[in-house]
Amino acid sequence: MTYQELRAKYPRFIFRNFVWQRIGSDLKVTYNFEAPPDHYFKHQMVFKDFPSGAEPLHYQDLLFHIGFSLMPSYWKATCSPIIEIQAGALASSQIPFWEKLFIKGMGEYFYQNQIEFLNIISAPPSPELGEGIKGEIPKKTPNLHNKVLIPLGGGKDSIVTLELLKKHYDTAVFMLNPTPSMLKIPVLAGVDKVFIVQSIIDPYLLELNRQGYLNGHVPFSAFLSFVSLFIAAATDCSHIALSNERSSEEGNTEYLGYTINHQYSKTLEFETDLNRYIAQSLNLSITYLSFLRPLYELQITKLFSLYPLYFPVFTSCNRNFMIDPARHPGKGLWCRKCPKCVSLSLLLTPFIGKKKVMEIMGGYPLDLPINQVTINKLTGKLPVKPFECVLTRAEAQAAFEIIQFGQSDQLDQLLSSYFHNPNLPFEFEDILKANYAGT
Repeated sequence: MTYQELRAKYPRFIFRNFVWQRIGSDLKVTYNFEAPPDHYFKHQMVFKDFPSGAEPLHYQDLLFHIGFSLMPSYWKATCSPIIEIQAGALASSQIPFWEKLFIKGMGEYFYQNQIEFLNIISAPPSPELGEGIKGEIPKKTPNLHNKVLIPLGGGKDSIVTLELLKKHYDTAVFMLNPTPSMLKIPVLAGVDKVFIVQSIIDPYLLELNRQGYLNGHVPFSAFLSFVSLFIAAATDCSHIALSNERSSEEGNTEYLGYTINHQYSKTLEFETDLNRYIAQSLNLSITYLSFLRPLYELQITKLFSLYPLYFPVFTSCNRNFMIDPARHPGKGLWCRKCPKCVSLSLLLTPFIGKKKVMEIMGGYPLDLPINQVTINKLTGKLPVKPFECVLTRAEAQAAFEIIQFGQSDQLDQLLSSYFHNPNLPFEFEDILKANYAGT
């Protein structure tokens, strides 16, 4: 079916409600969405070992926001023109934040499905709001030790953040649907405060995908942000330290006058918008920051190369996180054929050499003929950059130069650059600058 046919058949998408319950030491939350008259979805989340002293009733507004950030994953199947919110209430001042997130965060989805989103999202009917959510987040005594929550994704960037901050702050780690290799990282880092969350997609949505309903990228990092906020509020963390980097600012292509950026919800623009939303709409004293924002991927990789302890357990290959186990890498942690694997080999080779990259990845993606098109897209020889979290075109060109010719003025310029993040507190910036200067 075309998106026009789906929109006509399913004119409303409803965020019906959410319910929570404690099961032993865990907190289980179920989110209910609908695209009437045919489709009903249940998304389940389990917060493992949720703090016994944290009363979920006090955090219902944050649970509601998690559901709102999760909603695009189900809405995208029908692209319904009206979104009806019955699970809670948004003030009129909050709606622009979500409209902007839909326009820019769903840009890749609109582009790949060739949806004229300006007629869909830019001036939607006001959501029909529910009665609101009772419960107020309790005011707590400020944590003088500045407890920091670090979302850990299993790749090099969050490992660098963890290594640099754990020496200076009381750190805790949050992991969503961790793989066995991810679980080894906090152990190697010597961090014992680990919060694990299971997020379970409704299999019915996958069935609709197989039937030809719409599918595509959603702003997943925005969802992670609100999950992180909930955990930070419930555990008295004063900061959430993301590992989004300067490279995420570069878009992939243009569509209907907008820059389409696969990584929009990792950008400084979104980070700034969310910080304002946290303070003004959620009334929380939590700083949401990207610790590595001043650095390019190449600069972060230079730092990561100093921690070989993690080489056997880290991975950036997205096939490890696919729902269908049959699509996981056949052996090891790298498929060596996806844009992430090609990007990572470009990033690592200038600092640790081809031989070590081959040991880590079980082969060398840059030598595989099947990856030539991806290489051309990464280096800008083809117009559309891969829709993945990868290095910039300039970084790819510089890395290729150093690999081929042994030197690159462009690489030297990139490695010496620094981008100011206005959301980064001075004490965090001092730590980052001191450690990078020492490389």
